[in-house]
Amino acid sequence: MQEESHGFYSREEWTQFFTDYNTEIWKLNDTSYKLVQSDLSAEDWIEEYMKNSAAIREAYRKNEEMLDRHVRCFTRGKERWTRQVADPLISFMFRYITRIQDLGTACELAQSLLEFYEGLGDDVAVMKCLLARAFCCDFLDGIHLEEQVKEDCARASIIYEREFLRLTPEEQSMGLSIYDLEFDRLSNRLKLGDISSALIEEMVEIHRVSQKALDYVVAVDQGYEFNLLLPDFDYYLGFCALCLSPGECTQEQCAAILAAARRRQETSEKETGHSECYRVRTGLVYHMAMRLSGLISDKEVMDGLHELMDQSFISVLFTEGGTFSQHSLEAMEGIELAVENITHRGKTDEELFDRTLRLFTEYFFDRAYTTFVDYVCGTCSYCYIQTALPHARDKEMLLNSLLKLTMFRQVQTAIHSYMVGYLAVDILESMIEHKPELLIGQLGTHSVEEVREKKKEFLLFLYQGALLHDIGKLLCSSVINAQSHRLGDLEFQVLRFHPQTGGEMLQNLPQLSIFRDIALGHQKSFDGKSGYPADFDNTVSPIKIFIDIITICDSLDAATDHLGRNYTQAKDFDTVMKELRAGRDTRYSGAVTDLLDEDIPLQKKVRKLLGDGRRDVYFNVHKKILEETRHPELKSTHDWMFNLYVASPDK
Repeated sequence: MQEESHGFYSREEWTQFFTDYNTEIWKLNDTSYKLVQSDLSAEDWIEEYMKNSAAIREAYRKNEEMLDRHVRCFTRGKERWTRQVADPLISFMFRYITRIQDLGTACELAQSLLEFYEGLGDDVAVMKCLLARAFCCDFLDGIHLEEQVKEDCARASIIYEREFLRLTPEEQSMGLSIYDLEFDRLSNRLKLGDISSALIEEMVEIHRVSQKALDYVVAVDQGYEFNLLLPDFDYYLGFCALCLSPGECTQEQCAAILAAARRRQETSEKETGHSECYRVRTGLVYHMAMRLSGLISDKEVMDGLHELMDQSFISVLFTEGGTFSQHSLEAMEGIELAVENITHRGKTDEELFDRTLRLFTEYFFDRAYTTFVDYVCGTCSYCYIQTALPHARDKEMLLNSLLKLTMFRQVQTAIHSYMVGYLAVDILESMIEHKPELLIGQLGTHSVEEVREKKKEFLLFLYQGALLHDIGKLLCSSVINAQSHRLGDLEFQVLRFHPQTGGEMLQNLPQLSIFRDIALGHQKSFDGKSGYPADFDNTVSPIKIFIDIITICDSLDAATDHLGRNYTQAKDFDTVMKELRAGRDTRYSGAVTDLLDEDIPLQKKVRKLLGDGRRDVYFNVHKKILEETRHPELKSTHDWMFNLYVASPDK
């Protein structure tokens, strides 16, 4: 019997392998995205949703077989690696890492190959592995994995700079991505308000080194295809001006930022074929750099921003580039950061600030599903939520914006959050009727009578908390949106960050900070001895009873979902109740479990919601998302990301 082959022996074969794998993911993502945008009847939509879930489960099975055969046989049996298999694979990954959709698998490969090449003493291959791993960490959650990205880029840059003249033209060109990642990492810190002269100096130095390498790559270029899209280091340094105000950096740093922004602006004016969004994002950075150096006033910049916010450019912003345009994304982010900066977060032009908040939310909430787009949307939105959204004055707008940017980008998360909300309301109503003493002390109450008098307030509070409990999944949307393979260690790590991420966002929003502990604590056990995050003690939370209810509702919905959960088989209500009883006072609250056990009318409500009632919730969430999508159907322009043989169309 012929032995089954494992892996491939040429870069072309590895490229084809990952292109085929990307194509499978693209089909699932495209179907999911179009389904969200579709205007089907309730029954037809649910039927199509169930078909899509079944297709994802089947893809999961096939992908697992394929990954076991060609990837995990090496990563989990490291003695199998040979240079004949490893060399073409790392060559492929070095070139195409930003286009691989399954970053968990890519990271697993990069880690395993890193150990293999370190053992061989092959520094150039080690550099490639480090860059691949850094990209995986950055794209999955560059906020919480920043130190890993920083460490990998530092090690990779040492090798790149030392070996530069001995590298091949492709290695010299693709190695520029090390600095691309470094700029991205430091820009995120700037956007989050971590401004210091030392950080700006680090960016200026990275620009100096990276621009020198870029100039060399351009000078020796012989029409190489891999040089068609090179990093825009002048724009990256100029970008600093969007986040800085006069006096926040030295004169030398201001001069370096302005020089970079001016070069990019002058080049943009000379070249033809650039999009309107490209010219806007470039011009905006240049004007903010001039403002930073004192060459133009705040009023002049403000007047320009008001002009940009007219309806003609807003239409361009939403439609140019179809479902994906890097320059459109950069223009939107640039406008938001400039307005946030120039208005001092709404203190000097409240109307412009509020308009920009609404525009940012509308733009980002329904971008197409790809690993890269999820990363950009997640990171931009996280920074915006941390710095701009706390200054929103209208609580309803604040809550709506937060939900649209977080759970509504992931349909399954939105459906789950509403299910948890409805379950929590049913349980809380029963608690107010039968065990109101458990709620004394909450929401300013001192007696059973006050608890019952504040019934509506209690129900609204817990319902809103339920909708917010999973907003931290904003930064792991690519993991949530691609359930077509078994999660790797890095993906699990990123997924486990979501309570922390949710807590960070809510803590920073004064009008919603009361819900922080619900986001932080819903994955902890009742007794606090297990679950995550480890450093949060849910047992001393002043709103522990609400956390306990959400935790049980979270488990009830996740375990019984027979329509949309793609990675596990649904259980029936009785099976889940047995698990709740078994975990009484350890994993789950005994008081809430007993209430579910003893209140038969409550049980009937819960059974109905988890059964036939689930279909209504599914469709109603879809309808709500559809109502929020105000712009016309966009031309699909993100498909190229999945095809490794096609270059980016952005110019």
